[in-house]
Amino acid sequence: MDELNTIWREVKNGCEKAFCTLYTMLFPNLVKYVRQMVHDVFLAEDIVQDLFLKIWHERNVIHIYGSVRTYIYKMAHHAAVNMLQHLATTKNRVNRTASDAEWQFIQDNYQVNDDILEQLEMEETDRRIRQVVDTLPVKCREVFWMSRYEELTNEEIAQKLGISVHTVRTHLYHALDVIRQKIMQK
Repeated sequence: MDELNTIWREVKNGCEKAFCTLYTMLFPNLVKYVRQMVHDVFLAEDIVQDLFLKIWHERNVIHIYGSVRTYIYKMAHHAAVNMLQHLATTKNRVNRTASDAEWQFIQDNYQVNDDILEQLEMEETDRRIRQVVDTLPVKCREVFWMSRYEELTNEEIAQKLGISVHTVRTHLYHALDVIRQKIMQK
């Protein structure tokens, strides 16, 4: 516990190496924890990646008085709950766009289930993400692509590209930050 507190103090002072250490120590178990809530490993990874981006960007205003691990797990818990609420709200909003008579007509004449609506939303989100990814610098885009679409680990990407794992993480942080900012603008 003291080790995490020491690392946190260094993170608060802007030490990227300490941040990478914090990330390395907590990321895998945080993903497992969040995955138990959202039941989707990719969504869990995205939530935790976003959480670490938030921690880095807001490190100067985050004040942890107790356990660093507990604080970050609570942040992860809240982020997962917020994502589940967002997904439920979005699903309800999509469901409300058609009148009851229209939905009845669709259900009578077509095979429809909730998965179709979620699939359409996921396809639209994926299309928007790919558009943003196309605007990233070449190496950053390549690292993101290998991570998200080829499902390679950071270590595999580093080995393939002949760069450090730290550089891979930096590219992923940058890519996710740009994607989050551009997607939130729309």
